[in-house]
Amino acid sequence: MSDSNPFEFIARRRFLKWTLGVGGLALGGGGAAYASLFGLAPYAGPLEVLTDLEHRTVTNLVTTICGTEAERERRGVAGAFDAFLADEPANIVSDLKNALTWLELGPVLYDRRWQTFSGLSQSDREAHFLSWMESDELLRRKVATAFRKFVNLVTYDNPDVWRRIAYPGPATGLRDA
Repeated sequence: MSDSNPFEFIARRRFLKWTLGVGGLALGGGGAAYASLFGLAPYAGPLEVLTDLEHRTVTNLVTTICGTEAERERRGVAGAFDAFLADEPANIVSDLKNALTWLELGPVLYDRRWQTFSGLSQSDREAHFLSWMESDELLRRKVATAFRKFVNLVTYDNPDVWRRIAYPGPATGLRDA
């Protein structure tokens, strides 16, 4: 071994094998961790802006905010959110998609759980979302408020929901007795 190259003992091929092997192992481990954390989201149909994972987050958000009675409205609200984003400027779309990702990763980031928002039970999702609404962190409260207002607006704008909650309809005209 010469004094000019201290790494002479590592052959180029051995170095390449080790580098590619360790890189492949890290990539495979990262992919496995991602899959175990997020799982697979069901196909949501043709979406304009949202991914299937983001659509799953919104559908779970509907029952978190409106209760399990809103099970029928979940896909409609998520579709309305996707349609809403389709007409928004790129910076708004990016911010709202980031907020969805942040909410989905909330249990990992704030509760130190290896579960995403969509992987929680209904009661755990409600408790987690309530913690966002009551958070000392202004940004989390803003995200929770924005999502709550949107979900309520779209859900309770549906006449099918009015019958379920015994709401007679808007007072803009004559109502049936």
